[in-house]
Amino acid sequence: MGASTKESDRTVSGLGIIDRVIASGSEPVFRADGYTFRVSAATEVRFREGLKALSEVGTNTLAKFDGERNSSGEVVATKVEFARLKLPKHKNEPTDLQVTTFPPGSKIDAYKGFGTAATNFPEEDQGGWCGWYPVPPDAALQERIRQIGMRVVPKYQRDLPVDDRAKIPFRFYVVEGTYRRTAIFCDHGLVLVPVIAVERLPSDDLLAAVLAEGVAGVLQQQAEDGRPYTLIDAAKLAAGAAGPIPFAAVGTGGLIEQLRTGRSMEHARGRMALALMADAGYDPHQAPEAWRLLAPERLPKDLAKLKDPERSLYLLNFLKVQYNPAAVPSISAPQAKDKATATPGSPDAAPRP
Repeated sequence: MGASTKESDRTVSGLGIIDRVIASGSEPVFRADGYTFRVSAATEVRFREGLKALSEVGTNTLAKFDGERNSSGEVVATKVEFARLKLPKHKNEPTDLQVTTFPPGSKIDAYKGFGTAATNFPEEDQGGWCGWYPVPPDAALQERIRQIGMRVVPKYQRDLPVDDRAKIPFRFYVVEGTYRRTAIFCDHGLVLVPVIAVERLPSDDLLAAVLAEGVAGVLQQQAEDGRPYTLIDAAKLAAGAAGPIPFAAVGTGGLIEQLRTGRSMEHARGRMALALMADAGYDPHQAPEAWRLLAPERLPKDLAKLKDPERSLYLLNFLKVQYNPAAVPSISAPQAKDKATATPGSPDAAPRP
């Protein structure tokens, strides 16, 4: 889940759950952490947690890899480690179920589930990353978001048996009462989309970028939860458990590293979201535009003056490196003229280069 923020660099490192097997055989190609990577005859391969051979590696397997990007954007791994996820057993709860009817006063909480009783949702718990949020009673809108969300859930997840420990009960809701302009992803599959995102992103392709980022965030959490830690990892965690480090001890370099770690995780979600969008039939080239439209607190009257935030620039760069522009449907001359003058973010707007 960590990578260079300069995606034109040839050297690449990645860590994540394999969500797709692109090619099998003696030199298999997998996708994890938003990257496609090839295991060649020269790759140094290690196995952990009961895995013993490449033939046992598939989706729902953790992969940690380093490699060199080739001219097609594929990463040829120099080193890779595969491991089975070590996940705790999860008991299916009523809160894991997707709700499809929304009476007035509906609220959703990551741990208390869905309901309307005010006593179950104390005022002090409103908002927060996984606190409770009001749910608009628009069943048609909620169903639209649910359908887009389920489409961007990776196929291997949808196909897992209900009793598999890795099975995530994804649920999707539009919520009010938050200033955030991104997906809110919570423990064990809850993905929330703020109303403002629906208002600013009228097309399904644009909304898919936000929902796919939420799904990617849940998968990131699962990868961390199921990652078999080494003794070195344990030592680092133990050192961090001593309490917060004073600013004087951290210094500017330490703070920059913390920010880089957060940005690195955001970049990883962005890469993963592009892949999930493409798999689901949505246009991944719309993702940078989605985040451009969501970046400011208030949109300017002239959207042409709206600049790309860092997140959009990163995704534009990554699209050029790993996604073939020729795969985007071509636009005939009359259509191109219409799309060039369309409102940015509208369904008629052309994909950005």
